[in-house]
Amino acid sequence: MGVTPTLLADTYHSIHERTLAGRGTIFCCAPLLYRWIISHLPQSPRFTANPKNLLWSQRLMSLTPADVVWYNPAYDKGTIIDSCGEFNNVTLLGIRGGISYNPVLARRQFKYPMEEKPRNIHLENVYYHNLNDVRGMRKQVVRAWNTIRRRDKGQLGRKTGTVHESYTQWVIDRATQFGMPYKLPRFLSAITPTPPMPMTFDTEKEYQKRITELTHESATWKRKYNEAMLEMETMSGQLEQKDCEILKQRRQMIEGDEILLVKDRLLDQYANKKKRMDFFSGAHSDSNDPPA
Repeated sequence: MGVTPTLLADTYHSIHERTLAGRGTIFCCAPLLYRWIISHLPQSPRFTANPKNLLWSQRLMSLTPADVVWYNPAYDKGTIIDSCGEFNNVTLLGIRGGISYNPVLARRQFKYPMEEKPRNIHLENVYYHNLNDVRGMRKQVVRAWNTIRRRDKGQLGRKTGTVHESYTQWVIDRATQFGMPYKLPRFLSAITPTPPMPMTFDTEKEYQKRITELTHESATWKRKYNEAMLEMETMSGQLEQKDCEILKQRRQMIEGDEILLVKDRLLDQYANKKKRMDFFSGAHSDSNDPPA
């Protein structure tokens, strides 16, 4: 278990580095990454045999959410590491550098519901090379692992494995933003159950009247929904602002503690130097006394 975070960090670090460069292959832990991906993919002969000789990108991006094996009880230990130290996610140390891991995006693998798009503060980007660590990030990450915060079932909610529309729409928007090669466009209707059709009416007049009522009701609920979404976004923005302020204060406190430690060391050095000076000054005065 001790090497798992390091292997994960090296894998993430290599993928991120190749993504930034826009080319190249992953040179760290590729067999391990391959086995992990395969464990989540369908095991049907049609997919494993690949009769159409599709590229891996085409095969992966043609999958629907129902095709992926999201939850494996063997990996469920009851609690997950949610964040470390001053960071709002989990920072990993690798051989060549460090990178952040966002547990908020992996809760579906433990069958917890994905209710809404994750807040930006939980997707904080941490990425650095050990050879070019001018900000001293490695020391901050090492210090952060002294304070590990975990979450259990009581904090993560009931296990349902459901995915809500707001989270799905966020995933679709991100995929579009980064140009991921989906074989077919994804829409919410592809994973959201279609509501049952209303009952038919005996006469056309009753039918038209019911259509008018439903249209009016739909407009009312749509207006209420938009108002609720606007209020939720406002509150979410306020919470993010508060979280940023708390994070800033926490970092200022840490920097203040480091400054105090430096000052304490300087005071100790000054006190020791003064003691030595007083000692030698006393010895010099004794040697200049006149003979008896």
